Amino acid sequence: MNGKIIDLIIKPEIGIVWIPLLLVAVFFVFMVVFHVWGRKFFRNDYNENSDQVKPYNSGNLDEVNYSVKSSNLYWGFKKSMDRYFDIMKKFHDGDLNNYAKWFVIVVAACFLLIGGGLL
Repeated sequence: MNGKIIDLIIKPEIGIVWIPLLLVAVFFVFMVVFHVWGRKFFRNDYNENSDQVKPYNSGNLDEVNYSVKSSNLYWGFKKSMDRYFDIMKKFHDGDLNNYAKWFVIVVAACFLLIGGGLL
C-alpha cells in the first residue's frame, strides 16, 4: 500500500516529485516573495495622472496622430528587400499546384539534409 502511494508521489522513471497542490503552493510562495521584493526595491514614483502614461514620442510633448497606414508600416523592410521581391514576383504565377510542388521539394530536401542523405 505504502509503495503505491510513494510511486504516485515520486515518479522514479522520470526522477521528479509530482504533487500538484504542493507545486501550486510553491508557486504562490514564489509570487508572494517576488511581490514583496519588488515593492521593497523598485521605485514607487509611478503616477497614473501624469505624462508617464502617454506614449513616448521622441521627446515631443505635442499630441500626435499615431495612426500609420499599412502601406507605410513596413516600408523600410520592403525597401531593403526590393531585389528579392522583384525576383519572387517573376516566379509568382498564382497556380497552387506549383506552390504545393515546391513545398514538397523543399521539405524533402530539408529531410535529406537533416537525415544526412545529401552529405
